[in-house]
Amino acid sequence: MLNQLIATRVAEALAAAAVTHAASTQEENNLGSNSSQNKTCNYKEFRAVMHENFRGTEGAVGLTRWFEKLESQFGISNVSEGDRVKFASSTLLDGALTWWNVYVRSVTLDTAHATPWSDFKAMFIRKYCPRNEIKQMENELWNLKVKGTNLTAYNQRFQELILLCPEMIPNADRLLERYIEGLPLSIKGNVTSSKPVDLHEAIDMAQGLMYQQHQQH
Repeated sequence: MLNQLIATRVAEALAAAAVTHAASTQEENNLGSNSSQNKTCNYKEFRAVMHENFRGTEGAVGLTRWFEKLESQFGISNVSEGDRVKFASSTLLDGALTWWNVYVRSVTLDTAHATPWSDFKAMFIRKYCPRNEIKQMENELWNLKVKGTNLTAYNQRFQELILLCPEMIPNADRLLERYIEGLPLSIKGNVTSSKPVDLHEAIDMAQGLMYQQHQQH
C-alpha cells in the first residue's frame, strides 16, 4: 500500500511538472512571437533594402518616386516614426545633401531628425518643386482626365499630382470627386453610384469596369 501511494504521488508530481513546463514554454513562444512582430528596423537593415537616393536634380516626378520608395520601405521594414527622417536623410546626395546639412546646422541634428515626416516631405516639395512648377501641376490636376482608354496612365499621374499638390485637395471627399470627374463617361456613373470609401477603392472599381468594357469589345 505504501509503495502504491508513493507511486501515485510521484505520478501526480510529474504530471503537474509537465503542465507547468508546457505553460512556461507557451508563454516563452508567445513572448518571442510578439517580440518578433514588434521589432523595429535598424539603420543597417534599412540601408540594405533602400538603395534609391535623392540628389535634388530629379524633378517633381523623381521626388515623388523617392517619397513612394521610402514610405514603402518604412512599412515593409517597420521603421519607427522617430527614425523616418533620420533614415531618409541618409539617402541624400550632392545638392540635396548640402541643402539638408545647412538646415541641420541651423536647428541642430537632434531637432532635424525629430522633424515630423509630413513636415519633412513638405520641406522638400517647397525646395525642389518651385512655385511656378507647383502652379502648373495644380492646373494639370484640376483638368486631368483619362485619355482614350488609358486608365493606368491617368491613375499614375493623378496619384503623383495629389502627392505634390496637397493643398489642392482639402479632404477625402473632394479627392474622390476630383478623381471620378476625370473618368470616362462610360464608367463615371457606375463608380459614383458604388460610393467608394476611399481613392484606392475608387481606382479598383474603375479598373474593374474598364476591364469589363475591354472584354465586351
